[in-house]
Order: sequence, then C-alpha cells, then structure tokens
Amino acid sequence: MSTDSDRKLVHTRTITCRAFRLKNGFLEIEATVTDLKGQEVPFRSRPPVRAGEHMHSMSLSLVIDDDYVVRDVKAQTLKAPWPVCGSTDAAYRGLIGLRINDGFSRKVREILGGVQGCTHVTELVMQAANTYMQASWPDRISRQIAIDPDPRHWPGASPPAFVDKCYAWRQDGEAVRQEYPELIQPRK
Repeated sequence: MSTDSDRKLVHTRTITCRAFRLKNGFLEIEATVTDLKGQEVPFRSRPPVRAGEHMHSMSLSLVIDDDYVVRDVKAQTLKAPWPVCGSTDAAYRGLIGLRINDGFSRKVREILGGVQGCTHVTELVMQAANTYMQASWPDRISRQIAIDPDPRHWPGASPPAFVDKCYAWRQDGEAVRQEYPELIQPRK
C-alpha cells in the first residue's frame, strides 16, 4: 500500500443512508450521495468543476411499510454538472407500490434504467433498500419470535430469507447453528 506522501486525493464519493421511524410505524430511508472533486474537472461547454467543489449532490427518500412495500418516494438533485440532470427526479415515484423482495433490483432497472433515470440516484435505491432491511430487522425478528420461537413455524413456511444468501448465514454455518439450530439439516 502507498503512504499518504505517495498519493493525492482526487475524488471523494460519500453515500449516507439513515432510517427514521415515522409516527404511523413505517420507516423512511433517507439516502444521499455526494461526489467531491479533489482536482479540477474541465468541460468543453461549461466552466470547470474546481477542486473542493461538489460534482454531484443527490438525495432519495423512500417510505416503506412493514410488508416491504414502497409507499412514497422523493428524489432530489441538488447539485449536478448539467441543469437537465434533475429532470428524472419525478420518475422515481414509479417505485411506489414495489415490494422489496427477490426481483426488486430487476424491477428498479425496468422502471429507471438507462435514460429513464439518473445513474447516481438509481444506485441510491438499492442502498436505501438494504438500509431498510437492516433498520427493520429488529422489528421483523421480534414479531416472528412472538409468533413462535421456532423459525420453522414462522409465516411463509420457509427459512428466514437471509439463510444461504451469504457465507456467514449459509445453511450449514456457525451463525445458523447458533441462532437457528432448528434449521440445521442433518448431514447425509
């Protein structure tokens, strides 16, 4: 790895996601992206973006209910290199009614892919969805455990959705063994 004396910062992208509980119990996920330039960015048809200035500053707010359904959306382009960049902000309302589940990413691309949306704001949709899953986790698990401590009896009659979705939560892994021993399959 290089030392700080061997390198010069040229760009900083910051993505921040925050989850808020609303009075109606829904979660509002607020996601922002900023691109701060560490060097001047020249353009042929407009003034440059100077070092220390933002190239992008955009936000996305999703209101999501307990059933993973997007209830409201607001996208806002605060800073972008072209005035037309914010023209797609209203298109993000097309996410209303979508459920965050398998196929969500594909549906988002169908609605907002290519020239139908903004690359940077569309990236925030997936960040916001992931943040929703993290923020809603304690409530979801508490509701399921209140129904029955044994996950085999939870609604949906299938293991929790995260099982076998990553290395730590693999069916035969230690995390499942510790948290959900009922789900361990006998070895053959």
